[in-house]
Amino acid sequence: MIGRVFWLALLAALAMVATLAQLDRASRSAPAMAPLVPAPFQSFAAERLSEAAIAAEDGTAALKAATRLVHARPLPAEHLRLLAQAAALRDDQERAIAALEAATTRGWRDPVVQLAAGQSALMQGQYEAATQRLGAMFASNIAPQQRDALMAELVKSPGGRDAFARYLAVPTRGRDAAITMAGRTISPEVLAPILAQADSGEAILPCAPLRVIADRYRTAGNESEAALFWPGDCG
Repeated sequence: MIGRVFWLALLAALAMVATLAQLDRASRSAPAMAPLVPAPFQSFAAERLSEAAIAAEDGTAALKAATRLVHARPLPAEHLRLLAQAAALRDDQERAIAALEAATTRGWRDPVVQLAAGQSALMQGQYEAATQRLGAMFASNIAPQQRDALMAELVKSPGGRDAFARYLAVPTRGRDAAITMAGRTISPEVLAPILAQADSGEAILPCAPLRVIADRYRTAGNESEAALFWPGDCG
């Protein structure tokens, strides 16, 4: 009899655990369910609670939920980014920086992580690192407005322009998009020498976006800038 009671209790406990696990998973698409999940079972729920607390600027609740989230699922960069944001709300700069640095090594698709890492590198004069982050944002097509603002800041300095030229000289997934967007957002007197530098040596820049930029320059009367990188036809 005792054995039967034990097994029934065990089955009931397992059923409860399974129910709570399903509730936690359901909170991923239904954030309103997140507060219903007990703390020991929070995983997806902790992510939703972190996001809600950060949006409400409740640093204490955000840090508590984000810490629980990272303990439960430490690998995703998004979770470390939430921890960084929560720590920043509590003015815990040391923890925020450490979490953000860890996040940058684990994912390339989180726009907040990439943008923060790119801005940090740019502020420190680490132009190659800033360009790598910018390239990742072009390759993933994330946060276009912030990405383009970062590109504009990058090319304000000679070191940034050199790093951007080296990036454009190497075929990558996001390079064509970077050239196209640069042609729309960077002034001819800044961009034309960058394209000329990128096109020097053995590099071969893509013809189509260069033609569009050259035609736009000539229409606007910037023929001397167009001549720096456009010989009149594709090679």
